[in-house]
Amino acid sequence: MKVGDFQTEETDVIALGIYEVDNGLAPLVESVDKVLGGIISNLMQLGDFKGKLKQVATLYTNGRIYSPRVSLIGYGKVEKLSQENIRQVSAKHMQSLRDLGVKRVTIPISDDISGFHIEAIVEGAKLGLYTFDQHKTEGLGEKEELEELTFLLVDESRMSVIEQSIRLATTIVDGTALARDLVNQPANYLTPAILAEKAQLVAKEKKLKCEIFDLARLQEEKFGAMLGVSQGSLEEPRFVILEYGFEEADKKDTLVLVGKGITFDSGGLSLKSSSGMETMKDDMAGAAAVLGVMQAIGEFKPDLHVVGLIAASENMPSGTAQRPGDVVTSYGGKTIEILNTDAEGRLVLADALGYAKNFEPKAVIDLATLTGAVVTSLGRYAAGAMGTNQELMDQLILAAEKTHERVWQLPLWDDYEEALESEVADIKNTGDGTAGAIAGGIFLKKFTEDYPWVHIDIGGTAFDIKGSSYISKGGSGYGVRLLIQFVRNWCC
Repeated sequence: MKVGDFQTEETDVIALGIYEVDNGLAPLVESVDKVLGGIISNLMQLGDFKGKLKQVATLYTNGRIYSPRVSLIGYGKVEKLSQENIRQVSAKHMQSLRDLGVKRVTIPISDDISGFHIEAIVEGAKLGLYTFDQHKTEGLGEKEELEELTFLLVDESRMSVIEQSIRLATTIVDGTALARDLVNQPANYLTPAILAEKAQLVAKEKKLKCEIFDLARLQEEKFGAMLGVSQGSLEEPRFVILEYGFEEADKKDTLVLVGKGITFDSGGLSLKSSSGMETMKDDMAGAAAVLGVMQAIGEFKPDLHVVGLIAASENMPSGTAQRPGDVVTSYGGKTIEILNTDAEGRLVLADALGYAKNFEPKAVIDLATLTGAVVTSLGRYAAGAMGTNQELMDQLILAAEKTHERVWQLPLWDDYEEALESEVADIKNTGDGTAGAIAGGIFLKKFTEDYPWVHIDIGGTAFDIKGSSYISKGGSGYGVRLLIQFVRNWCC
């Protein structure tokens, strides 16, 4: 990049990242500063801008270059630079520019910026600008939107690498945005049938195989646990099977992803409190994440056979609802005593995990807003992870560190199993009131005896995470970036 390039690029703002350092500006920033007569270095010498993490300052160029503004964002200490910090910084910067009314942003990229850095910038920018306003009717005309983000390269020979990073990041963000949209959608706009229809649309667009079990098929296949959950609702359940790489499935490793899809959870006859019910449209966040991942998988095409299973149902109280004390038979034949109808997620997952065996998978991962107990244990900044295969768990933890969609491993020791023993069935669906998140994992473990498996309890991470620049109020889309990174690590 030459100094003159800043005079020919048509843009509303040039966005520059600056580290918190004491030994001068980076060469690229210094070149811009020189054209502008030293206003960046003067600002820093005055102490008005120090490059601290997420610190923003906007300067006006007064015609020295084509862009009317140069906007600075602090990257913090260079030794603490991480992909997560880059996401946070990028989101904060784009939000501040959007709020200024900026439409077009140009980011100059020096030749030492990696593809991973570009991915993080794009992820942070697009996720940070995400909004869900489908049901709003007022104020939409006043909404500011940033329309264009351009990267200006120093070394044009790196164009293909940068373009690939942008495409991949966009694919990941699109999958995450889909998951957020689904979680944010009110339950009257997203029934099990509508969720299945959305899966069909994704399958058609991304050339995935899609099969949907309706009520009659679920009865035929004997999905007794799932049918028990849905029997109190007027909305019929759906079981969705999505497949990528099915043409040569016998020649590839098979990964099965399972998502809990309770589109609204009242608790059933074990009715939740009014406040506890307010956000229960989010009880299908695991299913949303699986669908978001499958959309992305269809786009970047890994060398894997990937199966997405979504168990979609409503859990409602009525004269036909299942009762505490009922016994149901799951897919595969295990019997379950229902002691709490609000422990319904593990029931639909029991059938889905039992069905996963049919694909002879190398690994199965399920995601579910399974317990409130995991929020008590870990808050909203990490999901609880439990499983039967440590190598699989370690790979998931590695992907979590990369994406900052963090997991914390919880034990599944045999000591916990006694609490789920039933006097009338093979297992009961609640424990003894302690270790609630682990009790949920112990229950699911009974249905995963034929393959390596990890359960991720996203009860705390699926909705209303605070403190992150790129996660807005509402659905977080947690799990999409995590599982895509897991697949990337598997294939690469």
